[in-house]
Amino acid sequence: MMKHAVLINNSYVENLSVRYLSAYLKHKGFRVSIIHYEGRKDDVFNLLPEESLKLLSEYCHDCNLVGISLLTTHQLKRSIQINNYLKGKIKAKIIWGGVPVICDPHFYLQYADYICVGEGETVMADFLSGKEPADIKGLGYKSKDERFIINSIPNFLDLNKIPIPFLDMENGFILRGRKMIPLKNELAPSLSSYSIFSVRGCPYSCSYCLNSKLKKVFSNKGSFIRLIKVSRVIKELEWAKENFVNLKQVIFDDDDFFIRPESELKNLLNAYTARIDLPVYYIQTNIRHITDSKVRLITESGIELKWLKIGLQSASERINKDVFNRNFDKNIFFQGLKMLASRGVRVMLDVISDNPYETFSDKYESLLFYHGLIKEIRNSSTRDIPIKIYDHKLMFYPGANLYAKAEKDGVIGNNYVSHVLSKRNTLRKQKEDIDNDAFIVALFNKAIRKGRIPLIAYGLLKILRVKLIFSLMIRLNIWKNYSAFSKTKAAEKLLKNIRV
Repeated sequence: MMKHAVLINNSYVENLSVRYLSAYLKHKGFRVSIIHYEGRKDDVFNLLPEESLKLLSEYCHDCNLVGISLLTTHQLKRSIQINNYLKGKIKAKIIWGGVPVICDPHFYLQYADYICVGEGETVMADFLSGKEPADIKGLGYKSKDERFIINSIPNFLDLNKIPIPFLDMENGFILRGRKMIPLKNELAPSLSSYSIFSVRGCPYSCSYCLNSKLKKVFSNKGSFIRLIKVSRVIKELEWAKENFVNLKQVIFDDDDFFIRPESELKNLLNAYTARIDLPVYYIQTNIRHITDSKVRLITESGIELKWLKIGLQSASERINKDVFNRNFDKNIFFQGLKMLASRGVRVMLDVISDNPYETFSDKYESLLFYHGLIKEIRNSSTRDIPIKIYDHKLMFYPGANLYAKAEKDGVIGNNYVSHVLSKRNTLRKQKEDIDNDAFIVALFNKAIRKGRIPLIAYGLLKILRVKLIFSLMIRLNIWKNYSAFSKTKAAEKLLKNIRV
């Protein structure tokens, strides 16, 4: 009888991890089902209702292996809930996987009996084939005496030789209450954006990101940056166009889309234009890989690119160098953003605020950077919104270098995961998160545009350039502490704009 694996996806339906697992295991001759419990934004913190847990256990009753996918530590509480409920109801082994698990295996073995400490494809295939835990490379598990055992990690798979990770419409289900809705009935008519990776792996080692740990885990296991062949990228997108009748745009979710050599980038863009020809909502890159010739390839290709997404994170040289482990040069940023504005390319800038390591000087340095950027870009751009900043709150993730530093420095306590990561995410919109940093970002997002109201926002930024005034705003923490002001109609309107 064909062995059956059930994958439980706690993240968005297009989650790449379960797509690769499903495609690989089916190729090896196993039956695979994927059950999605959608977890976008704050929904990720919601636990499953009893009726959903019961239905899940009924479906998994006769399966051979259950895999729980964690895209982020924010999904820990729900993963524990599912794991503990199923352990009392089914006979199959339950294995956890995902980047957070790989980066801190001992932490997750507190809750799971089996985990993937390498790429999960071969681990789950070996499990289903009947191998003993001690003989499965890339497996972590608890011994009979409750010791944590971490097996050696296998080499990377060749992504261009394994099956293309198409989203499984036939064996995928959305779990909702007491119903498991076939993915082809629910998703096919509703999906308007499709996310794809043309590159796997990030070339950088930012201290707040788990990539810094992944590079150590997979040292000497193969190239950390793996380019997907253009033909495979296009084939997957052609499949998406055929299966999603209302598909309107594509997202290239690579950590750095421009890491491709220019000749390969040209081939990809030409093939995309000829065979896909959908707007691209955004591509991500690093300011250091943006060149005039690569940008020209996009703007002259005929592709409608809505946004180019770039990580700024902080405009403080000290924070970037000493805290975030990032290369940062203001001049390179200014030059790159001016070039993009001159070519009509709109930019999303990600920044990280609510940083306990920031000093007044760091914050003031960022303010001056924003003000200077507006002066350079606003009048020369042909777009109404040439740049938009997205304010993310700094969070510390187990396994990342900055997590260890924050623990050592006493910035976070030993209950940080349960008290913070299990309750809040980085792109927060709650009223208590409308702080001075969010206010400055909101002013920038208004001032970079043209018109009467943006001029007011720009005027406020100019006033805040007076050190004494800016110091008072920071010291008094006006936007967090003055609740009386926040109840006025003018403040409510401004706060509303900040949350957008």
